[in-house]
Amino acid sequence: MEADLFWHRQAFARVLRAYVRRRRDPGFGAIVALGDLHCLRTVLKTVDGEQHLLLRDRRRVIQLLCRGADLRTDPFALELVVDGFPEIEGRLRLLKAMADVYRERRVGGGNGAWTVEATRHRDALAALDRRTAGWSYREIAVSLHGEEAVRRDWTNPDRTLKNRVIRSVKRGLRLRDGGYRALLE
Repeated sequence: MEADLFWHRQAFARVLRAYVRRRRDPGFGAIVALGDLHCLRTVLKTVDGEQHLLLRDRRRVIQLLCRGADLRTDPFALELVVDGFPEIEGRLRLLKAMADVYRERRVGGGNGAWTVEATRHRDALAALDRRTAGWSYREIAVSLHGEEAVRRDWTNPDRTLKNRVIRSVKRGLRLRDGGYRALLE
């Protein structure tokens, strides 16, 4: 009965569950040392003994509800529980996000690179901010692509870099004028 309460009383769907064991008795767990992690981490212990481990980076927070040995004693074995079978897709996304935060992988791909769409949005908003501040297209190009790229490509007859910067400013204007709503759908 107590184990059932442990797994079912949480109302948060975005909480992973785990058992914590001592390193000498790891069970199926992986050995973890919070002191070795570079992500931000917080351990919360409630009056009734529940432990919550929060792992976070600049964009994500992963919460683990933990039972067992004390999380504050490094290192320990962390045995993750994948509940909710067979509808586990949400849990798998959380597990991947946790692994990414744990390994310090940035959002936008396994190698930390920006996606093409994310880069376009970033460039559009940066270009709009700079154009609104009175910067020339060339100055915007230098800020987005670097002095060397501008020196090399700015006077190209095909105007690729110039057109790219102009398109970024126009995309920024569209986003500012309501186009950002499509990103929220």
